[in-house]
Amino acid sequence: MEATTIYPGSIGEIVQGRYNGIDVLCSCPINLFTEVKVWESESPHVKNRYSKSSKFLNNILVEWGEEQYIHTLDILIKSSITRGKGFASSTADLCALYHSLIKLFKKPFNQEELIRNCIAIEPTDSIIFKELCIFDYKNGMYTEELGKYLEFDILVFEGNKTINTIEFNNKKLPPLSNIDDLIPILKDGIQSRDIKKIAHCSTQSIIRNEKRLSYEILPTILNICDELNGYGIIGAHSGDALGIIYEKDVNLSILSKYKDKLKNYKTYSLKTIKL
Repeated sequence: MEATTIYPGSIGEIVQGRYNGIDVLCSCPINLFTEVKVWESESPHVKNRYSKSSKFLNNILVEWGEEQYIHTLDILIKSSITRGKGFASSTADLCALYHSLIKLFKKPFNQEELIRNCIAIEPTDSIIFKELCIFDYKNGMYTEELGKYLEFDILVFEGNKTINTIEFNNKKLPPLSNIDDLIPILKDGIQSRDIKKIAHCSTQSIIRNEKRLSYEILPTILNICDELNGYGIIGAHSGDALGIIYEKDVNLSILSKYKDKLKNYKTYSLKTIKL
């Protein structure tokens, strides 16, 4: 009895903010992945490394009336997703675990079940959906699917700070900024497959919510984006990574003049993908 699933992470959020009076976000999966294997074992102990996934496993098994497997199922996670930077590593782990479990127990996929059990662990990224979705990531009470995921390139600047999502969201933070005006632009951009409109929304989302999570390099990244003719920036609203959205090739030689300001950041490229 064994099943393995691979699932992608994301780089922060295209938007995060207050929409119709609700805290929401919308994310896009990227080409970083987690692989979660679940199998029967006489002495399961590997899962003890993964507190969130172990709790999720127990909750699902209790909900399914399969409590006896709590003591016989083990979990192994292999992931290329950086932890604590805003790449939705935990959401990816839980989604991969859920899909492995429904394979093992021959259960149908149940979106509401997945949402409920992910949010029971921590605020959850919208990559749990098959399409781009505006999502109430704290309570799961609001979802609005917008259309298929788009593919575009991202030049990533990853810092060295680590942020615990649960601790961050439990802090007394300034409220999220209103994004009512951005959502119509985002919807239009998704429907028309216009990456520039989407990038406009993601840029504004980061700028408006800097009061909650400040990026010292934000002005630098905006300058680099202009010099590279990028479409805009995207980033983690609870993490330490910003990215420049672009298409086709860019001249990375200009980064050399910013080397002092970027000395604590890893720079590399990623792509968004379609689930």
